[in-house]
Amino acid sequence: MNNEDPIQNVERLVRETHDRVEKYTKPVLVRYPLIFSFLLVFSVAAILHGFDMLADQTEIFSRHPSLLILAGVVLLFLTGTLYKSLEKMK
Repeated sequence: MNNEDPIQNVERLVRETHDRVEKYTKPVLVRYPLIFSFLLVFSVAAILHGFDMLADQTEIFSRHPSLLILAGVVLLFLTGTLYKSLEKMK
């Protein structure tokens, strides 16, 4: 019976993948930092703009934008609570 935490398994897998890929990506990031900075900023802007468009199409958020703000605050609170509880488990 495997009692390992699935989140720990995923984090271990991501860490191992990152360590393997780092030897290939690090030289490229060092050589072209400006290109990757622009790609990162564009990606974040695209995600935020897409979410904004999606929220505009959702009728309840169009009528009551305060619900979207409240949902964001609740999600931030839950994320902080999860983070604190995971830190205590270490």
